[in-house]
Amino acid sequence: MRVPDQRSRNRARLSRKDLKAPDEFITLTSRFLSYANQHLHTIALILAASVSCVILVWALLAYSHGIERQAFASLWDIERQLRSAADGSTIPAATAERLQQITQQFGAGEAQGYAWLYLGHLHYRQANYTAATMAYQQAVAQVRPTSLLWSLGSLGMAYALEAGGESWQAQGVYQRLIDARPVGFLLEAYLGKGRTAEQSHDVETTVAAYSTAIEQFPAQARALGLADKVEALKAHR
Repeated sequence: MRVPDQRSRNRARLSRKDLKAPDEFITLTSRFLSYANQHLHTIALILAASVSCVILVWALLAYSHGIERQAFASLWDIERQLRSAADGSTIPAATAERLQQITQQFGAGEAQGYAWLYLGHLHYRQANYTAATMAYQQAVAQVRPTSLLWSLGSLGMAYALEAGGESWQAQGVYQRLIDARPVGFLLEAYLGKGRTAEQSHDVETTVAAYSTAIEQFPAQARALGLADKVEALKAHR
């Protein structure tokens, strides 16, 4: 014998009242359409505002990208100018003015940090080590320690402090570089730490820094004669 379909049984059990009851989906749809019709003007304003916000954000991003691109183009020209200029030669005042402009320009993005870096280079070439240190500090403050700009700015700051006779402060910056362990900067950081410690007559720190450099960078250390220097320092303890 054929078993009656379960759905047929359920339909058979529905009363007339149940059959006449409105469908929930249809009811909700009707209510929504009614609400939308009553508040059509408000909804249109909200949609228009949303679209305007999207367009505004897009325009700001496009503007910032264009400003940043122009700033980097200027920085490339300035870098070539600094590289070609002889040490101690006069750099045009317009170069420093353009760098200052980029550091304060809205939308310049990452170019602001590099403008501070090149300002530091410019002041360093002019033997204005205090101004160079401040510029390098600004460059470092723009980025995280994982950034190349952070390593370049930190190394420049250490050089400027060292050249200005601030050996203890320079040693601290070299140590921060060592702690961050940026690729390509470690050897110079150890050498700088050893140099500044030696200037401060801290023989123990000097020997430790140079010895670590010998262990981690044996080929470069041999070329620099660090082993002989360490032995000489140990002999004069």
